[in-house]
Amino acid sequence: MQSVRTLSIMKKPPIMASTPSTPPSPQSLPSKTTSLRTLSSKKPRNILTNPIPEEDPKWVPLNLSRSELYLPLTFPTGQTFRWKQTGPVQYTGVVGRSHLVSLKQLDNGDVGYYFHCTTSDSDSESESAAYARIALLDFLNVGISLTEVWESFKVSDKRFAELAIHLEGARVLRQDPIECLIQFICSSNNNIKRITMMVDFISSLGNYLGAVGGFKFYEFPSLERLAMVSEQELRAAGFGYR
Repeated sequence: MQSVRTLSIMKKPPIMASTPSTPPSPQSLPSKTTSLRTLSSKKPRNILTNPIPEEDPKWVPLNLSRSELYLPLTFPTGQTFRWKQTGPVQYTGVVGRSHLVSLKQLDNGDVGYYFHCTTSDSDSESESAAYARIALLDFLNVGISLTEVWESFKVSDKRFAELAIHLEGARVLRQDPIECLIQFICSSNNNIKRITMMVDFISSLGNYLGAVGGFKFYEFPSLERLAMVSEQELRAAGFGYR
């Protein structure tokens, strides 16, 4: 079975020409001096904590129009169950495995972001923020112009052209392959409430990052970490058909 580290370096299409190339995702596996057997399968080590400011964050604009990214049509639509609504047209989640970020649809239609917690191999705060921004842009798939793609769809499909005006900004996210696959497995023959409960349990096995809007956020656990969970624990968390 491939590790998350192996998957994180798979070749990806370029994002925006104005941004540097995507760096490798932060390492998520335990260090060589840590034995997997010493980690509880119920409670992970909380090694990545960062206080969340109580004041309103200063939103940094992404310079994306509403037609390129509209949050209410992108996040609560079944693509991902790890992002939570933490305010009016505001959603919070994790990108690049360990960057905790909030996104908000601004009054001018643009989307602003605020990083609550960023991590990287660099000791420089500015470099860490730069890595986090690149991870966010990659996750949002901004290398593809939604407007241009949709214009070509409208020409080819009359029905799509009629509906497109109501669905502007509904963007497909570029999630981590393992994270996306596990959420898909949880979604099979399930309702939204149960899927969310199952995904929340899986997420809680990762390293704790912080809390925003009453929700706790974690790194997505590694495959090694998931392999330690017993069948009994999974059943207690609501997994399984019987």
